[in-house]
Amino acid sequence: ENEAAATAMALLAFLGDGHTHKTGDYQEQVLKGIQYLIKLQDRSGFFAKSARSHEKLYAQAQATIAICELYGMTKDSWLRDRAQLAIDFAERAQASQGGWRYEPGFDSDTSVTGWFVMALKSGRSAGLEVRDSVFENVSGFLDTTASFDGAGYSYQARQDPTPAMTAEGLLCRQYLGWSRDHQPLRNGIDALLLDAPFNLARRDVYYWYYATQVLHHYGGDPWQRWNDVMRVELPSAQVKSGR
Repeated sequence: ENEAAATAMALLAFLGDGHTHKTGDYQEQVLKGIQYLIKLQDRSGFFAKSARSHEKLYAQAQATIAICELYGMTKDSWLRDRAQLAIDFAERAQASQGGWRYEPGFDSDTSVTGWFVMALKSGRSAGLEVRDSVFENVSGFLDTTASFDGAGYSYQARQDPTPAMTAEGLLCRQYLGWSRDHQPLRNGIDALLLDAPFNLARRDVYYWYYATQVLHHYGGDPWQRWNDVMRVELPSAQVKSGR
């Protein structure tokens, strides 16, 4: 029901395994996917205008990640302007609180904001133009959702922290420059590891997605402890039948 998001996420799976429209075993599929995303993109850079209201900016951020990652991997010139257009849209869509939520400029929550942080970092890594002030504004928003000096994060300001939002908030902080020895990051990592068995039992895929990235970036023993479980649990949760 959300073609922009579904196409973007499928593309990211191909790209994550090293396939592009120029190299790999699935060049035709990647080419069709990126051509479809570009067909959806309007002159403002918006991919998800036909999505339902609460899905629009999730889909927009995911599509932005996909096009920026593909451009970064291939440096194919016809992708650059489209990728930059998506980055420009992300900057304009940032709300006054410093994050993103549902509709452009509407409000901020940690859930949508995390996707846009990844999109903007993908764009910068690919050599696209991203303003520093956008990241500074994100930091300000995260401060409003932080608990325990930045070791925990909530969905919005003045709410209780949750494992999934803590993982997403910490990943944003890593992208925004927190070092590995920053004490709130270390405390947050410890909290994620303590909470892991509960969330593995619940199969909270959203939590898995962000906690895995945080711990992979962090590395060392915490990553090893997490990955020893995740590399078993994640494949066992795969759905192998159906549409």
